[in-house]
Amino acid sequence: MGNKVTLAKSFASQVRAPKAELTKEQLVEKAALAQKLNEQAAAEDFSPEFLRQVAADIQSVLDYGFENENMFSEYFSFETHGEFDRVVIEEERGLTVFSTARGGYVEESTLTSQEWEVPRDDMGYHVTENNDKLRANFANTIEKLVGLGAIRLESEVNRRIFNSLQAAVPNTSPYYTSSAGITQVSVDAGLIGVRDAIKPSFVGRPPVTIIGRAAVTNEIANFTGFSPWALEEIRQQGFLGRYKGANVITLDNWTDENDLPYIAGNELWIFGGTVGKFVKFGGVRSDLIMEPILGYTHAQSRLSVGNLVHHPEQSRRLIDTSLSA
Repeated sequence: MGNKVTLAKSFASQVRAPKAELTKEQLVEKAALAQKLNEQAAAEDFSPEFLRQVAADIQSVLDYGFENENMFSEYFSFETHGEFDRVVIEEERGLTVFSTARGGYVEESTLTSQEWEVPRDDMGYHVTENNDKLRANFANTIEKLVGLGAIRLESEVNRRIFNSLQAAVPNTSPYYTSSAGITQVSVDAGLIGVRDAIKPSFVGRPPVTIIGRAAVTNEIANFTGFSPWALEEIRQQGFLGRYKGANVITLDNWTDENDLPYIAGNELWIFGGTVGKFVKFGGVRSDLIMEPILGYTHAQSRLSVGNLVHHPEQSRRLIDTSLSA
């Protein structure tokens, strides 16, 4: 089935790329692949072996995209571990450097450590499709499972991460600020506070990130003191990609399956270093099973994940009270 694997996987990979990024030639190629996949599915009569192979191809494409084409890894520490691993974050402190005369005795110091275990949970989707609809256009169903499935999986990760952040930085936290508008003074103060709180690291200075929905990240473009090239970037692109050394990220995947927002439109976050960690245990697991008697096909993909926020002091949560959440 080597050629069949290549066909299903090639089509799924084309689906994973946004249509706006496909060239005219690639769109034609995608349509041709869809036609060939429909013909192949009919020739195989949707056998269990064929569906298992297609499920494996969906699994491979979803897992690759989740690992390499996600947005959350730009603002949150992301690691992949074994499916049944126990993940513990450990930080060492306490090593002291003393002054001493040449050849003299050096005082002793004791290392101390803090540990946090990343809790484990599962997420995924399970959809059913009428067999007749599947037979009429098999490629269309695969396109939905891969395209929409990838969006929903990443969206669920964003939701879980921001729920954890909001719980770690409530409105009573010293790292929470609210005012009418996202002001330059509040953002500058937040950047200073975050940079001061970042723990030293032997791997270099960790990046600082500013993130939120468009309504709040666009307010940064209205600040004063920008150089001519920064103003030109704002004029051409409509937003600023960096501000005082920090990356500025505008979230574009912030609604649930009913198009309801789960990330407030009036929140701007500033992160520095490892505020928390998101872990993927193993890979995506997909199944595609047809029930001839009941007349439905079941498609599901699931994934074991975990996340925690263990350094809320390295974040700032700014609220614009003039905007609705």
